[in-house]
Amino acid sequence: MVNGKWENICSRADTCALTGAAAFFSGIPKSEVLVNGPLWCYFYALRHLEHTEYNMAERFHGSQPDNNAIVYGTEKFLLEALESIKKEKQNPDVMLIENSCSLSLIGDDIAGIAKKADLKCPVITMDSGGLNGGFAEGYSKAAIKLLESLQLEKSKNPSLKVNLIGLTPFYFNGKNDVEEIIRLLKLCCCDINVILGCGSSYEKIKTLTDASLNIVIHEELGLGIARYLKENYDMPYICAGVPYGTDGTQEWISKIAECLPLSDEQVLYEAKEVQKKLMYWNNDMRCQWGNLWFDEVITAAPPTTAMCFADTLVREWIDTGSLNLICQHKTDNNCGAGKYADKIFFAGEDGENIEYLLNNFSDGLLTGSSSEKAVLDRSGNYNTATVNIAFPVNDEMLITDLPFCGLRGSAHILQRLWNAFIQKKQRR
Repeated sequence: MVNGKWENICSRADTCALTGAAAFFSGIPKSEVLVNGPLWCYFYALRHLEHTEYNMAERFHGSQPDNNAIVYGTEKFLLEALESIKKEKQNPDVMLIENSCSLSLIGDDIAGIAKKADLKCPVITMDSGGLNGGFAEGYSKAAIKLLESLQLEKSKNPSLKVNLIGLTPFYFNGKNDVEEIIRLLKLCCCDINVILGCGSSYEKIKTLTDASLNIVIHEELGLGIARYLKENYDMPYICAGVPYGTDGTQEWISKIAECLPLSDEQVLYEAKEVQKKLMYWNNDMRCQWGNLWFDEVITAAPPTTAMCFADTLVREWIDTGSLNLICQHKTDNNCGAGKYADKIFFAGEDGENIEYLLNNFSDGLLTGSSSEKAVLDRSGNYNTATVNIAFPVNDEMLITDLPFCGLRGSAHILQRLWNAFIQKKQRR
């Protein structure tokens, strides 16, 4: 933090590029990640990743160089770590070796060092860390590094399959949201080819150019990748965003259907059934507790999550007098979402304004993370309803398979909003 303000996004709202790069490769089955950096960087990234995958340490490694490595290099420590991985892991499909901030300055040829280790799998090497940006920058850079190494061929006759770009299980409840997005597309008879960095194998990623369309979900993660594929392989893409709510999900399907044929009858039928159910429960709760109204709302999350979620929040779920967004990154066009917000702030750019917003927030709803809630607590604001939708989360355990997005997520989020509203009423 700089001068006590909301400036250090790495500790307040985001994680570094090292974590983002590791997240992309960790989304590839049978991959290994080696962090060439101090233990602090290793455990910082590991702690974030294992919130989603509890056994992440089994394929996430650290070289643990000592202080002398800054002068004499890290070859010794890298080779020792790689030798250990070779003994434990017989045949990984692919490996990422990434330098932390400080070790990026040394200039070690980590690709050359990896060759000395005689690994039996493809090895991708890169510099990462906070100096290279946040989670999204690291994720995107790692994906493009992998695609460059594959030297894909441009398809002469692409099929009607689609690739999902910009998905990660390492967002809060991300794994469940991914499953819901896949379920919705399959209900529409959409043939999914590759889910990049989120479940597809290294061999399957090699077929990326067989698809006729790339669907970008989280724009901050996937837009740069989609642009790379468009520039190098002439692959069209669409920024679809994240489908929240019943109306939002139907609009999301319609947006994709403009680019390829879909059979949406099952989704539309399910959406109507969910709407009937939610209308019943909404009316029942209103009779007991009044309208789901908040004087003020703050939504704080990665930008695609924040903007798509906030749009649905005020259209389908609640009523409010004002809506402000705090985005953990900045993106180019935000999937066309965020149009219902009164103001949009970006962490790292609008630090003082964000600090002022949170310190003067009262009697409202915060849909965000524990970072924003901590500011409210320090200012003595205990009358705010809070619903976690983004990392970091320190006050809740979430281990069910319920998503936040899609049709299944509609009921889950409405349930969380009502419960937070009721608890707020009871505190008063």
